[in-house]
Amino acid sequence: MILTLTCGAFSGMMIISQASGVAINMIGMVPASAAIAVSVLALFNALGRIVAGFISDRIGRINTLAGALVLSMIGLIALYMCHKGTVALFYAGIAVVGICFGSFMGVFPGFTVDRFGPKNNSVNYGIMFIGFALAGYFGPSVMRSIFATDGAYQRAFLIALLFDVVGILLTFVYRVVLKKTEGGNH
Repeated sequence: MILTLTCGAFSGMMIISQASGVAINMIGMVPASAAIAVSVLALFNALGRIVAGFISDRIGRINTLAGALVLSMIGLIALYMCHKGTVALFYAGIAVVGICFGSFMGVFPGFTVDRFGPKNNSVNYGIMFIGFALAGYFGPSVMRSIFATDGAYQRAFLIALLFDVVGILLTFVYRVVLKKTEGGNH
């Protein structure tokens, strides 16, 4: 579960940390417009928390997380394809990544309770949040390092795509392990 959270939060933490820089350096926005892009990302992050919480109550936590990872891949592909002047594509990409990042932040508290019960939830969720901390360290670090090396962000988007693929695989591993350990009751 911790690794799934790391994979799911990686692209969001990476983009949040560098959204203004991407807007300026990759799209050619002026700083004021780049600031608006950061606000759009934050808005969709908040929206993702609410929408994913609603969806996860209907289709299940792990299905919602897997869907968010697939959707994140679409957002990252949009960002990968961006270049000077592709403002609409850039906004679409950060909106989708923002929704997906918010999805993980909105679903994981309930996912933790579902898996471990309400007793000691503060400690249990604190342990799960290690995944968020890992993503918060490595996502921005990867983005900064790649931009410093390449002068572009595309390789960082591909690395984030890889994290999404691993996250999707982890959702399948979770299902298999859960079925073996508890007979699939969760």
